[in-house]
Amino acid sequence: MSETPFEVTIRELKSSAAEIRPSELMFFSDPLRSTLNFVNRAGKVSLTELTEKLGFTREEAKQVADVLLARKFFTLASASTEEEPIYESHLSSASRPARRPAPDLWGKIG
Repeated sequence: MSETPFEVTIRELKSSAAEIRPSELMFFSDPLRSTLNFVNRAGKVSLTELTEKLGFTREEAKQVADVLLARKFFTLASASTEEEPIYESHLSSASRPARRPAPDLWGKIG
């Protein structure tokens, strides 16, 4: 018997307990890959939006979000409510400070 898209998504997410790295996103199958790329670009997503993007039921999307929280891809936004959780992407460029290049970078290159 073939796995449902939800079962494939959960299996892929639970294949490791480590934090999700940006390089891993391309190895997930759709709809997970396209959804995580969307969330990473947008920076945050509500449970309703996550449900729509994944094409799963709300309960299934909540299970996916819980695994993503455990793997530290998501953090729960301060604007979240019980009825409508909002998740922020941990990989989002907005959540990471920009690094400045070393002052002697061009000297090392040239």
